[in-house]
Amino acid sequence: MATNPRGLQPIDAYLAGLKNPAAKKTLEALRLQLRKLLPGAVETISYQMPTFKVDGKAVAGFAFFKTHCGYYPFSGSVVPALKAQLDGYATSKSGVTFPPDEPLPAKLVKTLVQARLAEIAANGKKPSATKKAAAKKAAAKKTLITERVTDSAVKEATGRDWKGWMRALDAAGAGELNHKQLVAHLAREVESSWWRQSIAVAYEQARGKRIVGETAAMGFQVGVVRTLPVSAPDLWERIATQPEHWLGAGATLTLEPGAGYEVPKRRGVPGVRGEVRVVKPRQRIRMTWQPEGWRKPATLQLTLVPSKRGVSLRVHMEKLPDAKAREAMREHWSSVLEGLHGGGASR
Repeated sequence: MATNPRGLQPIDAYLAGLKNPAAKKTLEALRLQLRKLLPGAVETISYQMPTFKVDGKAVAGFAFFKTHCGYYPFSGSVVPALKAQLDGYATSKSGVTFPPDEPLPAKLVKTLVQARLAEIAANGKKPSATKKAAAKKAAAKKTLITERVTDSAVKEATGRDWKGWMRALDAAGAGELNHKQLVAHLAREVESSWWRQSIAVAYEQARGKRIVGETAAMGFQVGVVRTLPVSAPDLWERIATQPEHWLGAGATLTLEPGAGYEVPKRRGVPGVRGEVRVVKPRQRIRMTWQPEGWRKPATLQLTLVPSKRGVSLRVHMEKLPDAKAREAMREHWSSVLEGLHGGGASR
């Protein structure tokens, strides 16, 4: 942890105390960029890291640890929502880590900041303690974007409320556009990629072109994560040498791109076949997953992220055939990860 030389402000002291030259240079540049993106923000130390606050709300923070730097939006939703833009980085629900000599691109930092500001605007004032439980219960029922993000929030960020966007997009013939074309059309007026995607999805939901839980490019998808009390190398060894513990009884697997695999059919459980696509030792496996009866394969990805308590194993599936399959896979992989956590095979 950085010391606090006399006379320096908190963030100045933090940066001055860094012994790693690359980390110091990278985080100083990140601080300057955040100053430009958040003029008037309060610079302070929160959770032992340099933090930028706007109207009392933490918007962005950064830190250096023994071997890596981290960026934190002080939200459990921002990083998962930007999964596509953060592909290739080690992430958790709360932040992004990166090597000291490989700074986050300025465009990506801007996107993270805008997403956090949009989230704060959408949340509005924090509900009182007496209303918090009721609000949480009501929010859980809201699945449409137009129900989760208020008219005032979207109007403040983009210039139109939801009805205004629906009318404008109808007039522009957006009903005939695919998702990519719709986002490109919105780019003419909306700078933030997060808001472009949100408006596009809201329009598709409102016009019956999208089911809740379905994405434009990847169909239905689902993710499950568990933190296991083992090291990443030990878990990787188990995944690589004992595929029956996570693919299913009788499974054989060669972790090489292009290698096929099969899981035999068992009573009440269909057989599965697929092909390994990407292997990054101790980090990630990407493969196809096609049970008997599925017309097309889904995509299965396992990602290992070291944490203080061990290693987080994240399972993510894309291109699932329908909502029923999504819920079945959620239940299946939850069971598999519980089995790994307990040291047993999945059933």
